[in-house]
Amino acid sequence: MLAGCSSLFAQGLKLTAFGGYTIQDKVYGYYGDVIIEDGPHYGGMLSYERNANMSIDLTYSHQSTTFNIKDYSAGVGSSGNYSGGVNYIMIGTSHSKDFNAKVAPYGGGMLGAAVFTSSRFSDEWKFAVGGKLGVIVNANEKIGIMLQTQLMVPVQGVGLGVGCGTSGCGGGTYTSSTATQLGFTGGVQIKLNN
Repeated sequence: MLAGCSSLFAQGLKLTAFGGYTIQDKVYGYYGDVIIEDGPHYGGMLSYERNANMSIDLTYSHQSTTFNIKDYSAGVGSSGNYSGGVNYIMIGTSHSKDFNAKVAPYGGGMLGAAVFTSSRFSDEWKFAVGGKLGVIVNANEKIGIMLQTQLMVPVQGVGLGVGCGTSGCGGGTYTSSTATQLGFTGGVQIKLNN
């Protein structure tokens, strides 16, 4: 029975190696601005196809970049260009009308972490959300070509508010972000078992 369950799970596994390009973004802050330079990115995705319409995806991507920092606060001296990287570790889902079609358009969402590393500052971990739209061109039953555009958004702030007035009490939550990384990606998808 274990062998049967293992075989069933393996039937839906897909591995995708990808590379692409991320557009430059400028982040505005209270005490300065940061430009995340554009550049190539690469990574991989492990997907479990639950059915022909939905897959669960674990994605890792890395972009080597330069952070151009403009510090407006007096005496800190941290303005300049610093080499570093942006890493995303995301889990999410993709949805398609039929992943097994010759040409399978899809869309999806992701949640996870953005990790910013630099030669000057300590690593910063941020909660991140993302979205993707793309198409898979299935060359045969085992190999497909993936073309995708994605938007990754590291969340800078999360808030919770509660207030009371003459007409009652209310509450709400909000998130905010000043970074939005738009990228274009191509890759090769291999179905591990069919």
